[in-house]
Amino acid sequence: MHPPGLAFDVGRGEARLAGAADLFLSHGHLDHCLGVPFVLSHRTLHESKPTRVFCPAPVVEALSDLIAAAERLERVTYDFTIEGLSEEGRVGVGTDLTVEAFATSHVVPSLGYCLRRRRRRLADAYHGLPSGEIARLRAEGAEVSVEFEEPWIAYCGDTTVELLDRRPELYRVPILIVECTFLGEGMKGRGRRYGHVHLDDLAERAELFENEVVVLNHLSRRHRTSDLRRRVEERLGGLAERVVIVGESSRGRADG
Repeated sequence: MHPPGLAFDVGRGEARLAGAADLFLSHGHLDHCLGVPFVLSHRTLHESKPTRVFCPAPVVEALSDLIAAAERLERVTYDFTIEGLSEEGRVGVGTDLTVEAFATSHVVPSLGYCLRRRRRRLADAYHGLPSGEIARLRAEGAEVSVEFEEPWIAYCGDTTVELLDRRPELYRVPILIVECTFLGEGMKGRGRRYGHVHLDDLAERAELFENEVVVLNHLSRRHRTSDLRRRVEERLGGLAERVVIVGESSRGRADG
């Protein structure tokens, strides 16, 4: 997932990710991190500003080795830094934007990320005053507003649904990106076994989602996006109209 200027995971690598100066990796499985050298190569070729790579702290050494091998293959030195994060680690990513890490539940060390934004609102003491009076006070130098921080986008990476049980605040983030890997009765056991979410896990919690948009990704290649959409409409009730499925507009099987 790729908000402007940063990427949450990079998959196997795409040229369009060359615009991301900050890469946040959820874990070390290759379908999430193999593209890191590809992105660094493109950014170095185009003399972009240095790239910052963030990942779970236990992943740093192996990921550094992967990048170093790519540098040797290309006989190029990439312009980047790599930093390991732990739960609640915070990184500034631009004016008024911060990424905060949170622990997830997968079969390898893993993190999710929440993009938070700082905003301003009228201080409580000035509520109810006419706009002209507020403008006068502001012109006289009074601080009539207060700064606050709010979650904007949460990316859960690969995880079991128990993450949502532990962190119910994720149900209220405006944009929630959560995986849905498996569908169907026969695949129920695989979610917990392999650290993934089954659609039935979401259906059991459908009434809890207050998010403006819920983005489902990471569908197994065993299923089609059309299968997922059908099950979403059948099982998620009113939540279905707020669900976006990654890859839904493409034909054939979804990426796993």
